Amino acid sequence: MSIVKLHHVMLRVQDPERSRRFYEDVLGLRFIEIPVGEETTGIWRGNPEEGTLLATQAGDTLVVLAPPLEGTPAGDRFDEYRIGVDHLAFGVEDRATIEALVEGLEAAGVETAGIETDPALNKAFVTFRDPDNVQWELYEG
Repeated sequence: MSIVKLHHVMLRVQDPERSRRFYEDVLGLRFIEIPVGEETTGIWRGNPEEGTLLATQAGDTLVVLAPPLEGTPAGDRFDEYRIGVDHLAFGVEDRATIEALVEGLEAAGVETAGIETDPALNKAFVTFRDPDNVQWELYEG
């Protein structure tokens, strides 16, 4: 088997519209809406008959936002101390992109430690959390 790329990442979020506003307003990402029917939405909290997935491009990879599954507690938040995904890390063109992002995050009241340098890769990066507590890292180059 030869994997040629990461096709998509799906994030379960408590409130897709809140998350969309964060990603669009703070990070500048743009989403498309993918309508889905009961076959997909039947397992969502509340079992709606129809709904929408939100997707954005991260290079060749789609990042998809989806509502919680039935049985997800109302106040549930991401926790990297459980088995599964720890964080998401994406590459950006250059340090200037990271600098601009840090300014935008600070203006939006999103906590960061500022620009850091990965000691193993010697690359600049910034770390922050989305509204559902998922940690994101954006790396230079």
